[in-house]
Amino acid sequence: MPFLVIIVLIAATVTIIVLLQTSARRRRTITQLNVQLAEKAQAVAAWQRRQGLLFSSNPCPMWIYDCQTLRFLEVNDAAVKAYGYSQEEFLAMTLVEIRPEEDVPILLESVRQRHDGYSAVGVWRHRHKDGSIIFVEIMAFKFENAGHQEELILSMNVTERCRVEAALRESEASLKALVDNAPFGISQSLIDGNRIKTLNPALRKMLGDYSVEEALQLNISEQVYADPKDRDRLIEVLRRSGRIQGWETTFRGRDGSLVPVRITGSLSGGEDGTPEVFSAYVEDMTQQSALEQQVRQVQKLEAVGRLAGGMAHDFNNVLVVIKLSTELMLGQITPESPFSKTLLQISNAADRAAALTRQMLAFGRQQMMQPRIINLNTVVSETTQMLRRVIGEDIQLVTNLSETIENSRLDPDQVAQVILNLAVNARDAMPQGGTLHLETSTVDLDETYTKDHPPVQPGRYVMLSVSDTGTGIDKSILPRIFDPFFTTKELGKGTGLGLSIVYGIVKQSGGYVWVYSEPGHGTTFKLYFPTTTASPRRLTFREAFVRPAGQALLVVEDDANIRSNVCQCLQQLGYQASQADSAAAALRVCEELQGKIDLVITDLVMAGKSGNELATDLAERYPGIRVLFMSGYTEDSAARREILLRNSPFLQKPFSVADLAKAVQDTLASTTVMPV
Repeated sequence: MPFLVIIVLIAATVTIIVLLQTSARRRRTITQLNVQLAEKAQAVAAWQRRQGLLFSSNPCPMWIYDCQTLRFLEVNDAAVKAYGYSQEEFLAMTLVEIRPEEDVPILLESVRQRHDGYSAVGVWRHRHKDGSIIFVEIMAFKFENAGHQEELILSMNVTERCRVEAALRESEASLKALVDNAPFGISQSLIDGNRIKTLNPALRKMLGDYSVEEALQLNISEQVYADPKDRDRLIEVLRRSGRIQGWETTFRGRDGSLVPVRITGSLSGGEDGTPEVFSAYVEDMTQQSALEQQVRQVQKLEAVGRLAGGMAHDFNNVLVVIKLSTELMLGQITPESPFSKTLLQISNAADRAAALTRQMLAFGRQQMMQPRIINLNTVVSETTQMLRRVIGEDIQLVTNLSETIENSRLDPDQVAQVILNLAVNARDAMPQGGTLHLETSTVDLDETYTKDHPPVQPGRYVMLSVSDTGTGIDKSILPRIFDPFFTTKELGKGTGLGLSIVYGIVKQSGGYVWVYSEPGHGTTFKLYFPTTTASPRRLTFREAFVRPAGQALLVVEDDANIRSNVCQCLQQLGYQASQADSAAAALRVCEELQGKIDLVITDLVMAGKSGNELATDLAERYPGIRVLFMSGYTEDSAARREILLRNSPFLQKPFSVADLAKAVQDTLASTTVMPV
């Protein structure tokens, strides 16, 4: 065999062997690839199962939706359970349908702005199938699938958390509102730092309207406390007992004014290096101090008034006897008699004593007032003529009376007395002349005014202002000007009763009086009386004047001297007068005379039944009998009220024969009788 052939055969054989080896390797490689592909397929299947498990079995609601159409593509079981829709219902809906209608624009804008990948979308409102609203926290993952933008959503229900947070915010807001609007100061301060940590508006105002920044920079000991040692003592008590109750001290305001305060609070902190904090409530005692001073003033006046009233009652009874007895004797002698001058002096002295008792009753608010519906302008106008004679020619009298002033229920005689007393005081304060200004108006006193002027109550008032351009009143004596018998005038030139009478009449009339004065700048008194919508009414009398013609009168008085004097006067005036020493005796007399009595004149204050109770009994038994009350004073407010409400005739003790005659004639002429 040729050599070449052998070589070719060998080469072919080698080639065949190589090819066989290559084929075997390829088979092995393919087998390995198949194994790897199978393993990868198993891994992918396992991953898909895990992913499906994470989606479908996740306890949190999840879904995938198309970002273009917003249609649900996949929804897990938790979403079905949480929202109440079935899988089929979800897949037929869009994302818009689980949102409240008003939230849709925000949803569309949010979807448009989100980028691929993870996003923490925040808390949203979703709607349950039953229409209820739930709050959910949304986390999203945006991705691309087959050319479409899709988004995987995880939704966690945080409704309860939102409710708790909302309640917490509401509670914090309510607490802040309570602190900010509290009428007393609230603060926290650092004990060692000597600085305020927090404070409310009331405390800032109390200290002088500091801003928050300014207040937090204050040195408490030096700039808040009037006496720095007071704070040291407070801290000492705090560290000993842990709290303070009603600690009274004085703060210094921004303008240097002193503010009395009461502090209650407790100490906290101080452990493990934490700072000690004093939490305090601070009460401004300025108004309470002023009110306490007014209460003391009122109590003092009431004490003097009770004393004056008790004295005046007995004193007036004595004066009635003196007055009527002297007038009875004067009526029996001629003017040329040597006793005439002496008796006139006694009568005049009795008049002066009577005037003094009236003043004592006035400032003690014990006198019987006879108020009626009046217009204050009328009283001021009628008093003006008298004032011009009182104040003198070197003082100019100016009046400014409001045309729209409302009516008030007052005793016009007592109001005139108030004006006269104030005018006399003003005259004495202007020895070189000046101006006396009287002004009236109707005012509304709101809570802001009444807060600064206790115990004034909010409401509508008629105001009478009496101002002068005199010497004014020093601040140190201003609180004492209404005290009885207090005067700055020289000895013998003032009784000290003028302003006390003003105060008593105003208070008894249900009003208030305030004075504004500075040395060298004059004085202004402002009087406030409650308004009324009622109109003034005129009393009706018979046209014919009833002259004494033997009418039957019964005098009821437990003082024998007064009873005797009054009966004697009535008999001399031409009346038939009987007498009784008590209400029971008066009823027996009426029964004996079968009610044929024209008028009963009774004292208001008597042992046993009062005059008011007697009048009630008479009205029930003898409706035609008229009653005239007389009294030196009465502290029985119920009796006063009954007399005033019935508009009953009243005669103030002590009285003259002329006063008695006029009162009897007016009562007999009146068409008004006692109501049953």
